[in-house]
Amino acid sequence: MDIRQARRELKFHLKAEQGEAVLAAIKAMLPGDANGAVGGAYPIISEYYDTDDRDAYWERNRRQPNRRKLRVRIYGTSNGVIPPSAFLEVKHKCDGVGVKRRIRVPLEVVSTPGFDVAELMRGMRREFTRRDEILLAEEVLRLVEVKGVKPAMQMRYDRLAFEGPDNVRVTFDTAIKCRTVRQALLPDDPDFPHVVMPPGERVLELKLFGSAPYWLRELGAKHGLLKTPFSKYCSALEFFDPIIMPIVGRMTRRLAAPAI
Repeated sequence: MDIRQARRELKFHLKAEQGEAVLAAIKAMLPGDANGAVGGAYPIISEYYDTDDRDAYWERNRRQPNRRKLRVRIYGTSNGVIPPSAFLEVKHKCDGVGVKRRIRVPLEVVSTPGFDVAELMRGMRREFTRRDEILLAEEVLRLVEVKGVKPAMQMRYDRLAFEGPDNVRVTFDTAIKCRTVRQALLPDDPDFPHVVMPPGERVLELKLFGSAPYWLRELGAKHGLLKTPFSKYCSALEFFDPIIMPIVGRMTRRLAAPAI
């Protein structure tokens, strides 16, 4: 089981030209993720959970220092080139440090239309013997049964991942899309109609399990990398969610209104 990964994450929203240059530099320096296809490429399908009031969105928007986000994630391809796998993940951000707790779940269950994540966890909870597994299951059940999170958004994007020295992981995410109607979660599903990020642009993420090494700081200085707060989930909500989209639109119009 892959339960806990504590790390700092730095994100950069790269336009096309800058993204190409940084990607070329990383390719020349680091090997691709061995779990991906050629060059470390693989698709990601995710289902994000939130409350009816979109608490996870507002907690991130207001930079709440202690927050959690629940999601189901599917890796792999339908043709088996990358064997499909599914995980249930809780991302916990506390004072700038992210901890991702995750556990493998049956692909055939989460690919079932309308599957119930609480029912899944109650069933798996009875089989767990390790304390960390039990605690994760209980945390998921609290989020669903007490806080009231439920499926809010499904997303798809393509990832290029690289493993570096000094416990550094580098990823580039492109073709970020979403859908607001809940459908079965299928590996490498192309049926996502809403474009969240324009073609050519990338989200660069640096995942650090310690301080940033010199070679990484040098790369950032050479290519003018400026840390850009960016959430794929929150961006999808702002563009397409019927709850958040009207609120953000009103806020934008109010800020843009001339002073009297």
